[in-house]
Amino acid sequence: MQRTDVNTSSSTPELSMNHPATPMKPLRETYAGKHLVVTGTTGFLGKVWLAMVLDFLPEVGHITLLIRGKKGESADERFTRIFEASPAFRPLRDKLGQELRALIADKVTVKKAALTEPLCGFSESEAKELMANVDAVVHFAGLTDFEPDPQWSIDANIHGAAHVADLAALSPKHRYVHVSTTFVGGMRNGEIAEVVTPGISPNGTRFDPSEELRICEAEIAKLETKKERIDLVMARAQALGWPNIYTYSKGLSEHLIDLRTDVVTTTYRPAIVECARNYPFQGWNEGINTSGPIVWLLSTSFQRFPAKATNNFDIVPVDTVARTMVMVTGRALEDTAQHVYQCASGHQNPFTFERAVDLCGIAIRRMHKRTGNSVEKNFTAYLDSHCADPTKTEVLGFRRMQKAAKATRSFLRSHKLERYLSPSLFEKIDGKRIQKALDEVSKEARSTDRILDRVDGMLRQYRPFIHDYNYTFLTDNLVIDTQMLAEEDRERFGFDIHDICWRDYWMNTQVPGLEKWSLPLMRNEKVPDDPPLPRLGEEKARRTGEFVIAGQPTPANETMVRAS
Repeated sequence: MQRTDVNTSSSTPELSMNHPATPMKPLRETYAGKHLVVTGTTGFLGKVWLAMVLDFLPEVGHITLLIRGKKGESADERFTRIFEASPAFRPLRDKLGQELRALIADKVTVKKAALTEPLCGFSESEAKELMANVDAVVHFAGLTDFEPDPQWSIDANIHGAAHVADLAALSPKHRYVHVSTTFVGGMRNGEIAEVVTPGISPNGTRFDPSEELRICEAEIAKLETKKERIDLVMARAQALGWPNIYTYSKGLSEHLIDLRTDVVTTTYRPAIVECARNYPFQGWNEGINTSGPIVWLLSTSFQRFPAKATNNFDIVPVDTVARTMVMVTGRALEDTAQHVYQCASGHQNPFTFERAVDLCGIAIRRMHKRTGNSVEKNFTAYLDSHCADPTKTEVLGFRRMQKAAKATRSFLRSHKLERYLSPSLFEKIDGKRIQKALDEVSKEARSTDRILDRVDGMLRQYRPFIHDYNYTFLTDNLVIDTQMLAEEDRERFGFDIHDICWRDYWMNTQVPGLEKWSLPLMRNEKVPDDPPLPRLGEEKARRTGEFVIAGQPTPANETMVRAS
């Protein structure tokens, strides 16, 4: 069941025996009647992929979603909230209206699952029954925190992936599409090939993946504090050439799964997943991701970004990732998939940190001019951003900003006007109004202090990827498979990274998208979900204008939820 990897450094890939020129059937035919089991569809990428499949490939037979319930919300309720109100499903709601509920009822089943438990929480008989007619398992779920409590990351990214693979092994064709990350490439520079070599770490160390996992978990169990556990696993990760716990857990998972002979694994590695170009709509994003803190930081008076200017900033729009995942899953369903696919930009259409920071400055200037306060409009908007060496003390001058914020907060909390002014003078100068304004400044200083503390931690965690190492993730397999798509599928599902104009994308899609969907979360504010899908009868009334429902919320802004 093992397949041969592609190992090429050619920037213009040629067809070879390792990647035969196998034309694909139209994806509508490939997906028609197929039963897929999918994890991780409550996440950013998984939502978009699922919406695309239901939108463009309704011939799919059935999709079973494995979803974990949350406190106060069952797995079914969680998914209902997503398809009825998540912006990811907006195109489907706009197209189908009430019929979306019928489509979901016909095509989708939700199963409560716990991926960290054997067989994802199903009994053996339940698992066999579930997988009896499944054509492929697609595994998006995982923990993406760089430095979590290590056992959480191991449970989610290693044991969870293994348990999902165990389900795939019970299916007739044993097909398993596993979503990883390009950054399993580790602490090294240059081209990263589309290969997995079990037992060889990124720095070339030979090791036994199973034994490494066993020893790591045994050592974790001896330690009492989270910091001790993080320090231990960070040291083990870096000794093998992985920069953090996230890449260590995802890398080990790849090695362990690749050693299995009971599943046919297709590994898909995206780089940094960012704002959508087109689907579900331009600019959509979710949560606090890599670019959010960068853009927020450069929107302040701190203009020196600690990154190496010439390094690749390997970002990929979420819809580029989702569309190629649809293609790759189709390849898996046809049993013609390559073993590893990387979805990144640096190989075909490089985008450097210097370029990103320059474009950030222009886009943020526009943002401040449009919505900023007087300081942002007249001062911050005219500052120029640039990349700088993080090893130099002055580059981390934003810590001075943090000290200033703390000092401002401390001073204003301990110095109240009423303590220093006579009652008559306090009354004469309208002291209550002035004190209220000072309290607002104190509140802003506290918020800024907290945000800067968070950004400080993020920049420390990001440093290997934005300064220390310059990766070029090879993407030959997606390029070649795009050439092999049926003509009707190429525009919708092909690898489109070469089409991106980074200036246009960054200024008109990425920064505006982050401004709406991510930066509010940096300020502990809420972001809007869509209005709920109307109930039967409401939709027709709204379209025809026959009546207005009393108290009906206005579009997009009334139903507020916290992205998670």
